[in-house]
Amino acid sequence: MSFSRNIKYISWRKIWNLCRLHKFYRKAKNGRLIGEVPPPSFASYEPTNICNLSCEMCPSGKGMLKRPRGTADMDLYRKFITDNRETLIDIILHFQGEPLMYKQLGEMIAFARQNRIYTMFSTNGQLLAQNIDIIRNARPDRIIVSLDGLSDETYTKYRVGGKVQNVLNGLEKLSQLPANERPFIELQFLVFSHNEHEIPDLQKLKKKYHIDKITLKSAQIYENSQVDFLPENKNFSRYEVSESGSFRLKNGIKNQCKRLIFGTVVCFDGRVVPCCFDKDADHEFGSIANQSLHEIRNSKKYIDFVNKVFSNRNEISICNNCTE
Repeated sequence: MSFSRNIKYISWRKIWNLCRLHKFYRKAKNGRLIGEVPPPSFASYEPTNICNLSCEMCPSGKGMLKRPRGTADMDLYRKFITDNRETLIDIILHFQGEPLMYKQLGEMIAFARQNRIYTMFSTNGQLLAQNIDIIRNARPDRIIVSLDGLSDETYTKYRVGGKVQNVLNGLEKLSQLPANERPFIELQFLVFSHNEHEIPDLQKLKKKYHIDKITLKSAQIYENSQVDFLPENKNFSRYEVSESGSFRLKNGIKNQCKRLIFGTVVCFDGRVVPCCFDKDADHEFGSIANQSLHEIRNSKKYIDFVNKVFSNRNEISICNNCTE
């Protein structure tokens, strides 16, 4: 979030809480988990884990999620926002699934904004054009639009079931919104071997659709059979690949994690998990349906997990693909 552009969301209480988080994080890095865990400054809240595409390497799209499919309960969401509005700066309305498939996404955005919380969501863009009125009325602060190919040939190699023109139509609709109603638009481009040659053409899209930022993102893979998706340009890959075809993170894993301390992730059904890498909620800490977020973040389960992350993170499987 840009501080200068979004100062309306900042309060002295939130600044004070950020200072507490930084202090707690420094202590955790030094092996001293002392005192109360402060509330998070940002949260990801999942509107739904249902998706309209079948993207390669995506557990949700490929139907490999172990947890049930469903949509968020608005009463539970409103309670979460109300209980945490004094310290939450950002709410990220995505985790697994496609947010625009949730009919009450506009209500989620509007309620967070009413409570002075910066709102954003990430979308595959297939449903953007037909939901432009929701975006115009709810006024999210930021939208991340994924566009991983500039032709159907390159786009559908990963975004199985989608059409590149649907995304472009959505970007066109966003660009037509008046400047004071248009959210900050970030175009995210997952770099693969089949689309890396298209990177120079992204600047044309930026100008045409009034895109604010283009992000080139390294792809996440899960097994050796997916190594061929990795780009030739090593600057756009988070992995190093051996001659045998196995892969590992270039920079290894450090015994620390800012996301775990500064943020939290809430599944559609209220379960709280460490971060966006815990797609199946294997490390559930509790549920906001029957506990406060403060109770969950100060529970033995949470503290034990933090201790493990800051002492021997290699032993946690969900961390083995993380670039932090």
